[in-house]
Amino acid sequence: MNDWGASVYGDPCRECGYNWTISLADAVSLVANLPFDYSGLLEGRSGREQHPDLTWSVTGYVSHVADNLRIWAERLMGVVEGAPHLVGLYDENKLADARNYRDIAIQAAVWSLTRSVDDWLRSVEASPDSGVVLVHPERGELTLSDVVLSNAHDALHHQLDIERTVRDPGQ
Repeated sequence: MNDWGASVYGDPCRECGYNWTISLADAVSLVANLPFDYSGLLEGRSGREQHPDLTWSVTGYVSHVADNLRIWAERLMGVVEGAPHLVGLYDENKLADARNYRDIAIQAAVWSLTRSVDDWLRSVEASPDSGVVLVHPERGELTLSDVVLSNAHDALHHQLDIERTVRDPGQ
């Protein structure tokens, strides 16, 4: 098991409390429930809410989680389909600028999240844990479990950013 997440964020995560020893099944379930959990948080919100201490608006965080899951689904399916195991880096802030998170409607972001979760779940199901190893330039070798745990952490961490923002938007 790769300890990148625990070494960077702490175990449990210093900010969100995520425990890196969560089971694979529980991590998959956490991701599977994202559209429902996020939709509940976003009810009656414009998506433009932004906490003064955070980088993105609520819509930006939903869009980021959707993009992150989609990217990891692509990476997993690439390896399953015979692609090289080395995956490329991406800069989340440059992606946010390129996609113009500021102007994405919250409804569109939630739709995108739902699609990304579905694709991610299919890619995880297609990736037998015993055989899939991705090589990340910064994180090293990542098994399916490593990818799932990291993706679940990202989603939970940003869910808490969204919760914090809707409690105190600071607009």
